[in-house]
Amino acid sequence: MAWTATNSEGYEAPAALAADVVVLTVRDARLEALTIDREDGTRALPGGFVQRHESPEQTARRVLGDKTGLDAVYLEQLATFAAPTRDPRGWIPSIAYISLVPPATQPSDPNARWTSARGRHPLAFDHRAILRHALDRLEGKLWWSNVAVGILPRTFTLSQAREVYEAIANTTYDPPTFARDLRTTGLITPTGSKRTAGPGRPASLYRFHAKKPQWGAGHRKRITG
Repeated sequence: MAWTATNSEGYEAPAALAADVVVLTVRDARLEALTIDREDGTRALPGGFVQRHESPEQTARRVLGDKTGLDAVYLEQLATFAAPTRDPRGWIPSIAYISLVPPATQPSDPNARWTSARGRHPLAFDHRAILRHALDRLEGKLWWSNVAVGILPRTFTLSQAREVYEAIANTTYDPPTFARDLRTTGLITPTGSKRTAGPGRPASLYRFHAKKPQWGAGHRKRITG
């Protein structure tokens, strides 16, 4: 039997409030999302019910801590999903968030695993729609903000940045044009140091100006290779 609730005016009302989190990273040049194996054999995005004395954002951060062991991650509100039929348990709206985490993040929940963010695998509830919305948001903000700060290391080479940007945008960039355009956004700055490990010539290291969300100059036109 589905949960039910009635408001003070006598109308049917939401029976609970949930927070769901689209956790994304880039691993092996592929954009991946964290999913949870459910008891009924389906998979879902990480999420949970908003508890008493807890805001939806606090719930999202609690869920992130439970599933990834991380507490200081890039997190922003995505959208509200409130269709009365979205959850078979009852009318349960969800405040969805998007979180970007480092590639080395390993799930602390044994039922959690990384999977292709663009795969065709089914997800429970309306989580496929939530994931699509998150991908649209991430792609739309990629060249206008420092959203990739959640995935890239504190200091990075332009080649490392290009790999992450290509995975998010699902395209291939011309290396010299990419380097020029990323510097032009005004979101990154050279550290003055070089990475000497690995093959090839030493590469200059960069960092984002801020770890908190920040807007840059942005350039929409990109030359792909």
